Amino acid sequence: MKAELTATTKKLGEMTQELQSEKSERDQLSGKGKQLFVEITTLKEKHDSLTKEKERVTQELVHFQAEEKRKTEAFDKKISQLDEAKNALEDEKKRIRKEDEEEAEQEKANRDRMWSEHEEKVKSHLFELSKLPQYNFQSYDNKNLPEGFGGKFKPDFMIDFLGQYVIFDAKVSKSESLQTYVSNNVKTTAEKIHSDPKIYPMVFFVVPTESIGTLSKTHFQEQGYEFFIISPEAIPMLLSAFKKISAYELAEQMDPRDRENIVTLIAEFDHHINMRNALDIIASQTGIAVLSKVQSLKKDLKEEIRMKKGKMRIQPPSPTELKTLMLDTDTQQDEINALTSPQASIPEQFLDSAGGVVGKE
Repeated sequence: MKAELTATTKKLGEMTQELQSEKSERDQLSGKGKQLFVEITTLKEKHDSLTKEKERVTQELVHFQAEEKRKTEAFDKKISQLDEAKNALEDEKKRIRKEDEEEAEQEKANRDRMWSEHEEKVKSHLFELSKLPQYNFQSYDNKNLPEGFGGKFKPDFMIDFLGQYVIFDAKVSKSESLQTYVSNNVKTTAEKIHSDPKIYPMVFFVVPTESIGTLSKTHFQEQGYEFFIISPEAIPMLLSAFKKISAYELAEQMDPRDRENIVTLIAEFDHHINMRNALDIIASQTGIAVLSKVQSLKKDLKEEIRMKKGKMRIQPPSPTELKTLMLDTDTQQDEINALTSPQASIPEQFLDSAGGVVGKE
């Protein structure tokens, strides 16, 4: 019994140890279970937080993608509009360039036509005037030159004046710089007629009236010859002066008073022509100054003005009206009186200004 008790006691001790060991292990497992619970709880909270963050980020991503799509579509639309605007601008540039080219071509054609018509009108005008009884000059053109007159120089028109030939040449210029063209023609003409005793030492270049104002110089001296740039309106006065001089030169005697009258008349012709040229130049300069102010206008206004101006046509005076005024000084005076009468539409200050300019001359 004692032995069994001892064995039982020993076994009980062992069982107690095992129980203690299991209890200790259970406590450890319990501690680990609590730790794992805390960790699981923490992980769950983190999971929930991450899930919410994921949902937020997902929403932001969807919003960002939608915004990016909207911006891309807007950008593509603007690019398309820009391309359309660029194409429209190119088309407008082409249209304006084409209009400018057409306008330049039209201006060139008008200028060429004006010069061509000018040459024929001047020759016809000179022939008509030279045949009038008050002038009655022997005249020649480049197709009917006098005997013994030849060479490369073939002027448009000449009159026989006291055994010499007075040259009238209608200048036809396709150059935009009439001054350069005239200056060059003075030199080349002087070279052609140099030292020819049959040529009178005064040569007259006839240009359109509206072109006189563009010239800064209308009188040249070259190789012993004088060159005068005149308008068609000056031709009758010159022919009248030459006629009076030739009439008195052929007379055996000349009254001193008549000689003085001739000198005075020629001086007045010279004065009038130069004054007219100066007034035309001043008027042209003033007109250019006024036209330059158009540049200060807005682009659309300038474009509208340019288009409207392009549609306008020059209305030259009729040949009959021009010829009537040129050949009859009484008619000219009547027209002047009508313009300066009390019923005239010209403001008085402009008449006073014009009178002041003429008075100073």
